Amino acid sequence: MATEEGIIIKVNQTTAMVKTKQMTACESCAEKDTCHSTGESSKIMEVEAKNPVNAQVGDIVVVSFETSQLFMLSFLLYVFPIIVMIFGALLGERMAENFNGNPSTYSAVMGFSFFFIAMAIVKLKDKKARKTGQYRPEIIKVKKKARSGNVGNAEFDSPAAPCKVGEELRSHP
Repeated sequence: MATEEGIIIKVNQTTAMVKTKQMTACESCAEKDTCHSTGESSKIMEVEAKNPVNAQVGDIVVVSFETSQLFMLSFLLYVFPIIVMIFGALLGERMAENFNGNPSTYSAVMGFSFFFIAMAIVKLKDKKARKTGQYRPEIIKVKKKARSGNVGNAEFDSPAAPCKVGEELRSHP
């Protein structure tokens, strides 16, 4: 089970949007330095998580995600389309023999056709999973309750995030 700490930025009926920094799950990864090569801001992400602990805006929470679900999603997104594309290419090569066509052309057309069909299947699966919340992470505990009036956390806020000064809404310098 992978866990991350984050701060609640928005609460819905049964879910909450959590701003989290990738830290604990990435600690032991050999590619952690190259994975986020676009800069520090790419390490901050917002995820929608189930909220059975009734966390509120500003609370620092621990979010959990089943590792088996992560592997399944990775397989579905990265491996499945490639396997289907290879199958399509091999099928295209066989079809070229039956129709006296160019094996490379048939292979390419069938391979890419199967790839796009696989991506459509992934998209449909994603749409279904979003509706059911099947692969949604879950908030497992509130680590620190927000103080009243303090809904931000400097560790997660970006310098350009708006802050309230008096009655006006201004940006940080």
